[in-house]
Amino acid sequence: MARAILGHPLAPIVSKPNRTTFIALVVLDEAIQRLRYSGPLKPPEHGVRLALAYLYSITLTKNRDSFDELWRTLMGQGQAHKESFRSTWAGTQFAGICREVGVAQDIDLGAALAKATSDRPS
Repeated sequence: MARAILGHPLAPIVSKPNRTTFIALVVLDEAIQRLRYSGPLKPPEHGVRLALAYLYSITLTKNRDSFDELWRTLMGQGQAHKESFRSTWAGTQFAGICREVGVAQDIDLGAALAKATSDRPS
């Protein structure tokens, strides 16, 4: 049974997302890390756009707020104008996206994201 927050149905929370969803989350996590260490990203960022589009397509609520705000934040726009606040705000939007697609943002997900990033060839 899907849970609801403020009347919006949510996907059932799963601890292990399917492979495509996980890869999309890895792409977003890497973009947030680049934002943190290198500053705003430069468009067009096709991989990030594709990850956001795919994840949005699997939401039940079709609420774009977290998706749009993450994109604006990654591009250096939006509500998070101060550089020190951008990565925190991006992380907040990432959490909202996880919630929208029904993925538990827990220790297991964090470890899997870290492993996926560290396993990439240089």
